Amino acid sequence: MIGIIGALEEETKLICADIDNGVLREKTIFTFVRGRLEGQDVVVVKCGVGKVNAALCTQILLDEYACDFIIFCGVAGALLPGLRQGDIVVSSHAVQFDVDLTAFGRRHGETPDADRMIEADPQLVKNITDAFDDIKDSLEGSPNLIVGTIVSGDRFISDPETIKWLQREFGAACTEMEGGALGYTCHINRVPFAIIRAISDSADSEAAQHFSVFLESSSRVLHRLIKAAIVRLKPLSTQAGR
Repeated sequence: MIGIIGALEEETKLICADIDNGVLREKTIFTFVRGRLEGQDVVVVKCGVGKVNAALCTQILLDEYACDFIIFCGVAGALLPGLRQGDIVVSSHAVQFDVDLTAFGRRHGETPDADRMIEADPQLVKNITDAFDDIKDSLEGSPNLIVGTIVSGDRFISDPETIKWLQREFGAACTEMEGGALGYTCHINRVPFAIIRAISDSADSEAAQHFSVFLESSSRVLHRLIKAAIVRLKPLSTQAGR
């Protein structure tokens, strides 16, 4: 079973529309859609904005559906100057940048029970990047893809000083509000994960305006990539053995 999570309706509705024999189930505030996508068993859910929602939704998904692995898809703000709207970032690592135990000698983002940088599953990341190569020429806007660190916090980033700090402290490629919590939840459950983010803005003073404009087009790119990745994930699903 493949779990697919997005924070917003725009990030999941196209995927849900393509699910065959979809069955809806509500649990707390979440609606899970289970069915078949590209010949694979999947369950898709919108978790809502923020780390608490992401962690809660991920744990329910793991407990109720015993997913072999989880993919988070959504939009993000760029932290590297070379990234433009529509480009794709796939997680090498996920970090919760607003965890601050520096008073106890720990680094920003470090918790007592997990590494600061939580690694995404390398094979899952490779399957996603290979899928991108399969469809790149047909994607609108001719996006590029990089693999890099994704930082998460319960803040919408739109100021230059925070952008500079996030890039220099974590070597981060983009910033968002859910992936670090999902990564941590998967890590403590020993379930592979990967995060796919389409760049919607540059995390600057105009980020909120750009976010709304590019959300729909970025979601279409993510939809295409998820479907292509699902095809390549079949061998990984067989090997997972869960």
